Amino acid sequence: PHEVYDKVVVIDAGHGGNAPGATKQGIYEKDIDLDISGYDIDGSMIEIAKENAVQAGVQDIVNFKQMAVKDFKTDKINGVIVANPPYGERLEEKKDLPALYTTIGEVYRNLDAWSLYMITSYEEAERYIGRKADKNRKLYNGMIRTYFYQFMGPKPPKKKDNV
Repeated sequence: PHEVYDKVVVIDAGHGGNAPGATKQGIYEKDIDLDISGYDIDGSMIEIAKENAVQAGVQDIVNFKQMAVKDFKTDKINGVIVANPPYGERLEEKKDLPALYTTIGEVYRNLDAWSLYMITSYEEAERYIGRKADKNRKLYNGMIRTYFYQFMGPKPPKKKDNV
């Protein structure tokens, strides 16, 4: 729709200067240590993502690595995964989807306090992930009907003041 193109979206990806940034319940944006990483099994997609990060001016705060989902491991207690896995729109991909989404589910189950947000047109995603999404929104990616699955982890504990 025309009205969408008239909107401006601003993302404050940094904490520049001395400004504290946004604050809520005594937590200041500038005090949050962002750890943003992007992964893809396809190295050419990583290169495109790096170019996009430069265009967005966030190349210094996003780390990129070529890696399969099965190899994802972290020692971080809390986190959020935002995923856009293959949809299976090409016939040759369809047969690989159950195994891929099963792997996504296995990796996510090992991340007790993490959330997973995923956009896909694969209608069997929840089945193979092994869990019903807490929220599911229908969206369109161009002409493709997709689902925005939201698997919520527990809320992180509130930071206590050192008094």
